[in-house]
Amino acid sequence: MAAEATATVVTRSGEADHGVVVKSRRYHAWVEKNIPDLSGKVAIVTGGNSGLGFWAANALAGKGCTVVLACRNVAKGNAAKEEVIGYHPHAQVDVIAMDNMDLATVHSFAETFNSKYERLDFLLNNAGIMAQPFQKSTDGFDVQFQTNHLAHFLLTQLLWDKMMQTEGQSRVVNHASFAHATGGVKFSKDKMEKPDYDIGYFGFNICLWNAVFPLGIGKNRDYWTRYCSSKLCNVLFTKEMERRLKSKGVNLDSKIMTASCHPGYSNTNLMNVAGESYVGWKIKNKLFSQSPADGCLPLLKCVVSDKIKNGDYVGPKYWLFGSPKRSQPCRNGKNEKMAKELWEYSEECAKVSFNI
Repeated sequence: MAAEATATVVTRSGEADHGVVVKSRRYHAWVEKNIPDLSGKVAIVTGGNSGLGFWAANALAGKGCTVVLACRNVAKGNAAKEEVIGYHPHAQVDVIAMDNMDLATVHSFAETFNSKYERLDFLLNNAGIMAQPFQKSTDGFDVQFQTNHLAHFLLTQLLWDKMMQTEGQSRVVNHASFAHATGGVKFSKDKMEKPDYDIGYFGFNICLWNAVFPLGIGKNRDYWTRYCSSKLCNVLFTKEMERRLKSKGVNLDSKIMTASCHPGYSNTNLMNVAGESYVGWKIKNKLFSQSPADGCLPLLKCVVSDKIKNGDYVGPKYWLFGSPKRSQPCRNGKNEKMAKELWEYSEECAKVSFNI
């Protein structure tokens, strides 16, 4: 790790407002070394106005990729756009409104994008919320399930033909979390509102972590079980997409590639989770977190690396932090039956038929 010791401050207004400024150790060097010229490519980054999504969008735009920010708050999206242009004066950045909590806006986003752009090379399903009290979305689903998974499932389906028409390979990357390890779901509306909590080996380690540095899982367990299950959905969505692509043969498998990733312990605004101790988070962030810029590197690796294969799962080298490397999802993340059931349930919820 000695080569990674040089740190630079990489923060933005509104980030780390939970009390800790975390310096970036890897972002700039990794981006320069690993991302080729992307001129002529087009990417969508959901939730690209802040946190991990912003730094991923910034890196891609800096390498010549046209980046479309799919944001609920267009004003914040435009502010992020201007910030990226401040870093890279020739960057091509667009902002199109989309609210993951309202599937009608996903349809309108896809319609606007499909009419405006001739290609889609990279779809970064990044937007997310964490550990929120139970609330129903505009469409009647748990907000964490819809924001973190269902809206992205629908978006991918609506943009599928565009990716198929794009010259070269397109990639779909689903941003998960190591918390998927404790997610346990059976697919019905009731179960998504009150999902199971699967311990397993990784879940045991997270619970041990919680015992030393309390996350409030006992007090706000339902917040977290729904979050963990929604993140498991990200991994299972990737798993089933990979299976369906491969079942169609080599040509389609090479045409569209999918992968999932997790950012380790990254100091983003998601750390301002409901009902948690400010002091507790401040201590944990100081001791263990990495910057949002460093945290987005697994996402970027899935997008640009020629070493990534269909269905791969990528995370930091040292689990919580470190350079991005290929890893393995948890037991449930490899469950083909659960992945197939999720796909079918998502089709039912989104009222679409997603045939690959």
